[in-house]
Amino acid sequence: MFDLSTRSLLNKTFLADGIFSLIAGSALLAAAPPLAAVVSPALSPAVIVALGAGLLVWGAFHLAAARKEGPSALATRISIAGDILWQVGSLAILASAYSALTIAGLALIVVAMVGVADFLFFKMRGASQARLLQAA
Repeated sequence: MFDLSTRSLLNKTFLADGIFSLIAGSALLAAAPPLAAVVSPALSPAVIVALGAGLLVWGAFHLAAARKEGPSALATRISIAGDILWQVGSLAILASAYSALTIAGLALIVVAMVGVADFLFFKMRGASQARLLQAA
């Protein structure tokens, strides 16, 4: 189906991010009410549903961008910017809602941040190898 041996690091990273985002988004949609209760007693399941739906869109974007020759420079910049915004947003949530989060909620946010940081690292490395991030 996918001949991964001929794909670039950036392309493989986009495929992995796309697949992981689709799986995570589906899981969030399927388990929104109990997951919201685990993260914080004050968190509405609608927030988890919105996050899950957003991850489905994010995953589809990555899989579409990874087709054929791989992601364009624009798709790569959008993806890297999105990963950076995820990190900033996660830090903002940790700083502003720390007392409202459960230990499990804190752990889930930190684990997600580590996962996104990994994808970000490989996207930046792959973009550098493909020379997609040169100044305009």
